[in-house]
Amino acid sequence: MPDHISTEPATSRPFLGLCLVAPSGSGKSTTAQLIRHWLITRGHSVEVVKLAEPLYRIQAMFYAEAGIALTPETQDQELLESVATQLRAIHARALSDGFLRRLAASRADVVINDDLRDDRIDWPALRAAGFRVIKVAARAEVRAQRLAERNDLSVVKDSPLDLQMARIEADYVLTNNGSLAALEAQVDGLCRLLVGERAEAAA
Repeated sequence: MPDHISTEPATSRPFLGLCLVAPSGSGKSTTAQLIRHWLITRGHSVEVVKLAEPLYRIQAMFYAEAGIALTPETQDQELLESVATQLRAIHARALSDGFLRRLAASRADVVINDDLRDDRIDWPALRAAGFRVIKVAARAEVRAQRLAERNDLSVVKDSPLDLQMARIEADYVLTNNGSLAALEAQVDGLCRLLVGERAEAAA
């Protein structure tokens, strides 16, 4: 069996899978929250499932051992990428298989992922599970300003994973260079399209 094909079972129930892809600072998490809010207010159940969930747990363990408390949104990007590299060296599908297990346990109508970065192993696994890609585009200077405001513990500039993300083809593209209201308007249009397409497919 090819190494990049996951052996983990994907969920067999009908659901809408959305994968947000963009470099750090583009607004993936904000966009995911807006999509989630739009759908929930219209009666859909939504769950955000992260590929990097185990990485955040390991990051917290590192800092707890060092006697430093972290807020849930704080990222040490250098540490996270290092841990991910070591996990993949031990088992190439460690992150994608864990994601698929959490996906299979979900009962939500819509599952959102907002931290896909790898195009060789993780993206084929999500694509096989039925996910669509929403790319969030933002200018480099806008992303840099947002990252500075986030005060992450470390930032990996020009990460090789950014090049991998660029190879993932988008089904939809949202632009996030301006106001929150402008992004909300784009999310509204996209969600209406997605819900309409789903309704047509179910008819």
